[in-house]
Amino acid sequence: MDGRKKPILKIFFIVFAFLILVYAFGVIYFSKYMYPNTYVNNVDMSFSSISLASEKVKIEDIEIIDRDGKTYKLSPEKLNFKAEYTETMDIEQNSFLWPLEIFSAPDYENKLNKTIDSKQLKNWINNSELLKNTVEPRDAEIKKNEKGYYIEKEVMGNKLDVDKLYNSIETAYMNSTNQIVLEDEYINPTVFAKDLEVRKEHLSNLFNLNLAIKLHDGKEVLIDNLEQFIDGNTFEIQREKVQSYVTNLKSEYDNINITRKFKTSYGTEVEVPPGNFGTQINLEKTTDAIFSAISNGNGGTVDLIYTTTAINNGEIGNTYVEISIENQNMWFYKDGKLIVETPVVTGKPKRYSTPKGVWNVWIKETDRYLRGNNADGSKYKSWVNYWMQIDGTGVGIHDASWRSSFGGSIYSYGGSHGCINTPFKNAKMIYDNIEKGTPVIVY
Repeated sequence: MDGRKKPILKIFFIVFAFLILVYAFGVIYFSKYMYPNTYVNNVDMSFSSISLASEKVKIEDIEIIDRDGKTYKLSPEKLNFKAEYTETMDIEQNSFLWPLEIFSAPDYENKLNKTIDSKQLKNWINNSELLKNTVEPRDAEIKKNEKGYYIEKEVMGNKLDVDKLYNSIETAYMNSTNQIVLEDEYINPTVFAKDLEVRKEHLSNLFNLNLAIKLHDGKEVLIDNLEQFIDGNTFEIQREKVQSYVTNLKSEYDNINITRKFKTSYGTEVEVPPGNFGTQINLEKTTDAIFSAISNGNGGTVDLIYTTTAINNGEIGNTYVEISIENQNMWFYKDGKLIVETPVVTGKPKRYSTPKGVWNVWIKETDRYLRGNNADGSKYKSWVNYWMQIDGTGVGIHDASWRSSFGGSIYSYGGSHGCINTPFKNAKMIYDNIEKGTPVIVY
């Protein structure tokens, strides 16, 4: 034989012998172990023992990690959880054909039948360290101090929703998941600091805004708590809330249609019905004015807009005319000082009764005729030197040159057409010292 062929032949036999050994090893190995890329129930079982497919299912512990990173172990076996294959697994693997089948990537399925013990799981949860040292969640809040508004951040806490925790453990076990990172299982705050930033900005703007209202007499009243006008959801200024505020102002300052208690010159107290004296804030126009000032961020003062105005904001004060119909007497006080006290003749009862009420001098004239109708239908025309009208029907205080006496019971049979007839001298004294708008109390 050619000496050059002997080494080649020797190498061939060595390789062949090696392949026989590899094949034999594969036959023995794959008779006990699964091929690479073999999956059982979607789990990679490459090179795992064939006997594992039929062995009792191993139940792994479940690791639970809380919000702070702390780990808790739950043993399903100790809680009487069950996991069994529904049938015996038969791995169809011919080890003698392993060189051909090794690339086949078989996929087997043997369904697991899993059950939990609800009672024991609930008991474990209720006694778990997870539910101890609980910190309640707390919503973020807007708070106020002397410097203004600030946000107190939310507290996440560590309180768990027991039902959600139960469901998470059950789901993890059924899906063969061995780790649960708690997050959705917590009971969280419902309001967070970031949710309040816009509202806090609105409130801060109003906190730094000083706005006052000016009453008819010039008195200014600061509006407290401008943030009361903000809508809690949209953070916009609400006209309805401003209007509610103005309505409250009206209940405090409107006084044109009220019955008043009045202390007479005799020292007694009487109730006097409404007249035309008093103030009345215009609801719509005043609401618009305040709403506009707040919306525009304008500080300063807003003048109240009135439907009806009166001196001294509609309060009687210490300058007024007092008329007692019963006593047929009239007083005029100015700044608390008695200027005039005089007998008078008022309207004839029933037919021409002088109207009771709190009125005001809204017309002052000299040298004029008074005209009207008598009870019999005839007309009258009377000259007066001083005329001070107090209501809208033509009733006023004036001199009466046609009378020689005043007071007493004259009014009961010879009374006026409703006016307050006054001696010339006293009518002049009142006229010279009284201002338009002065209240006139008739009782």
